[in-house]
Amino acid sequence: MVNFTATPNHYIMKKPLLILALIASFGLKAQTPLFTPYSNVSPSGDVDSPSEEQYYNIIDGSVETKFLDFYHYDGLGFVVNLNGVQTVATSMNFSTANDSPERDPTNYQIFGSNDGNSYTLISSGAIDCNDSRYFTRNYAFTNTLAYSYYKFNFTDQCNTIEQMIQISEVQLLGTFLTTDDFSIADNVALYPNPSDGNFSVSVKNQLVIDEISITDILGKTIKTESLKNVDEHQITMQGTSSGIYFVKIKSGEKSIVKKLIVK
Repeated sequence: MVNFTATPNHYIMKKPLLILALIASFGLKAQTPLFTPYSNVSPSGDVDSPSEEQYYNIIDGSVETKFLDFYHYDGLGFVVNLNGVQTVATSMNFSTANDSPERDPTNYQIFGSNDGNSYTLISSGAIDCNDSRYFTRNYAFTNTLAYSYYKFNFTDQCNTIEQMIQISEVQLLGTFLTTDDFSIADNVALYPNPSDGNFSVSVKNQLVIDEISITDILGKTIKTESLKNVDEHQITMQGTSSGIYFVKIKSGEKSIVKKLIVK
């Protein structure tokens, strides 16, 4: 028996949307949205925003909210952490905010990473100024590498009357890696799910699990445990608040992340 003690998580409430099954199914179609309102997002660079126009609005799925940054000089930046889920991004949707077209950025950069520290430039380009509000455009780019972290930076403004930058919504589209990319997927099961916090991780075909770790939706690691040569791991998350968690199961150089719902 492995006991996991989790601290209650707190996250910013976002508008109800249809939640994508990020982890439960890997063989998704091309051009699938990669972010959900429950993805882990954090600001990047110097940020100064009004209380209702914070960084978390950038991926909440609603163009009626926005991210406004008064610190225009280093751009408007943020990072989305997919909690270990490997994705291949091939295009970006960009949506303008509710007012002041002069605040719209005119350039973008997208970076990818698998450790949250070392980033590779995936795409960069210009954004044409457009007075239409709540206006969404798609920017396609060529990329074949999978990442679980994405960093964005939007710079310059359509007009320097106001020294600030704003965006209502950003979404990356692409593909999740298929089960062919994670050969351990067919040999690992997590049940029951949803659960009350007590669940099991079972393996077959003599798969050796090196490590199991659990994180909350903010990317905070609750517990990491090294386990070997056991067919079933019973896990108790005592005192855990209800919500969404991510269970990362590592075997050798490969790993898979499964979504766990605690009722």
